[in-house]
Amino acid sequence: MECYLGGAAAARAGDEMSGPALLLAGPALTGSASSGSSLLAGIMIAAAVGGPLFGVLLDRSARPGRLLAAALALYAAALTAILLGLGRLPFALTVLLAVGAGLLGPALSGGWTSQLPRVAPPRALPRANALDAMTFSLAALVGPALAGAVAGAAGAPAAV
Repeated sequence: MECYLGGAAAARAGDEMSGPALLLAGPALTGSASSGSSLLAGIMIAAAVGGPLFGVLLDRSARPGRLLAAALALYAAALTAILLGLGRLPFALTVLLAVGAGLLGPALSGGWTSQLPRVAPPRALPRANALDAMTFSLAALVGPALAGAVAGAAGAPAAV
């Protein structure tokens, strides 16, 4: 259970960190004040759509853990591609990458929670659910603060 909580907290903190990091990196790398908000909007809107879609895939998957791992890896790859593309690729393409990353965003949050019954025995599930819920609050507090701290210390691109 400790490994689950550590993984869930890290994934959720990364998710909460990515939005503010993109908001800071966009203007830093493109010189356009609106680029950060466009990237953030792309990733957030797609996450709202991606939740139900990813949930269906997860429910139908024979190996949901592998699907979650793949989604996390693709999310990280998409963020890296956005970072490398900012200022080098047409901006519309980087926004499209953000939309693609956003579709995978639910894997960083609810995707973990959906797997909780697989890692916690039925009698421990109420406590496990409470601890899992706490990781959402922890991530919501730590993620943006960490993005700001890293951006302040090492620059906005490093926060991504």
